Amino acid sequence: MDPSTLETIGRYDFEGQMKAPCFTAHPKFDPDTGEMVAFAYEAGGNGHDASCDIVVWTFEPIHGKKTEETWYKAPFCGMIHDSALTENYLILPMTPLKSDLDRLKSGGNHWSWDPDEDQYYGIVPRRGGNPDDIIWLRAKNGFHGHVAGAYEDENGHIVCDSTVADGNVFFWWPPSNAEPQAKARQKLISDTYRWVFNPKSQTDTQVTPFKLYGINGEFSRIDDRFVTKYYSHFWQLQMDPTRFYDVEKCGPPAGGLWNVIGHYNWETGVKDEYFYGPTCTFQEPVFIPKAGSTIEGEGYLVALLNHLDVQRNDILIFNALNLAQGPIASVHLPLRVRMGLHGNFVDQNEIDEWSRRRSQAGDLGPVSVAGKDEVEM
Repeated sequence: MDPSTLETIGRYDFEGQMKAPCFTAHPKFDPDTGEMVAFAYEAGGNGHDASCDIVVWTFEPIHGKKTEETWYKAPFCGMIHDSALTENYLILPMTPLKSDLDRLKSGGNHWSWDPDEDQYYGIVPRRGGNPDDIIWLRAKNGFHGHVAGAYEDENGHIVCDSTVADGNVFFWWPPSNAEPQAKARQKLISDTYRWVFNPKSQTDTQVTPFKLYGINGEFSRIDDRFVTKYYSHFWQLQMDPTRFYDVEKCGPPAGGLWNVIGHYNWETGVKDEYFYGPTCTFQEPVFIPKAGSTIEGEGYLVALLNHLDVQRNDILIFNALNLAQGPIASVHLPLRVRMGLHGNFVDQNEIDEWSRRRSQAGDLGPVSVAGKDEVEM
């Protein structure tokens, strides 16, 4: 996709370097090296055959040359939507949504929630991996959301922060012996868990969360300059049922009652939150660093606001470290933008450089890629 015009360029496979039929929606970018670390699950065969194959790649930033590729096996074919990156490891949270070849052949659902299965965390080295290097850590049943940040502490342990819901978020994929039961998304609790993993643990080690933040949200974002590094600040949408929602004017909140946007800090425990009103919900925010600043979190948070009563959107801009004061600017769009915004901030200078290189090379390919049913925009 052309990042300036949004013109479709076409399918991209890193100039034939990527042979798997699928690709993650959440590659990670190392701010120090510029490398992109990516993965695919159900990566064997045609990508729809319930394989337990997982592949992890690293691509260098200038020409997209593949520098690492290792294939691993999962304990079962489970969904791995997001990942976490540290200096030396990639963490793969595997949710107990399972695929089964016999079920697929009989025309059943591709995925099925298993309420009796553990959640898993696969840990693999970023450099020089081989198929035996993966370890799988287990925790009690839960549904993985998106990762906030991750880093390695002074003991060589991995600190990994992510949302985990206490039930099946994707209710349309129920257990194989059950009918779909739409436990309202806003009834689930999706706290942000801090995990501390020892990468030298034996596989199948049972782990428990180090800490819960005490919130109920999703779509975590951090200052991307601190990916792989110690960090404190993250931003997230919240479901707060104590705030009035005008269901008569708006109907059921499509996509979930994301009615609060919040800024949180692991150091202070702050809950810096903003509620716009009873007819509005938010879409995932994006953090933009302040030009010239190297201070974590100093910058702006940009998010779409849904006016559900009149089917219109605003773009709101906040001081990222003080959401409670409300937006410092807003752009009133004359139309409705569909639910599901899910992207990243890219500096205009990077887009200009991409365009320059593409025009010189003839066709450089897209800036970002995704595949299978994991495309998110």
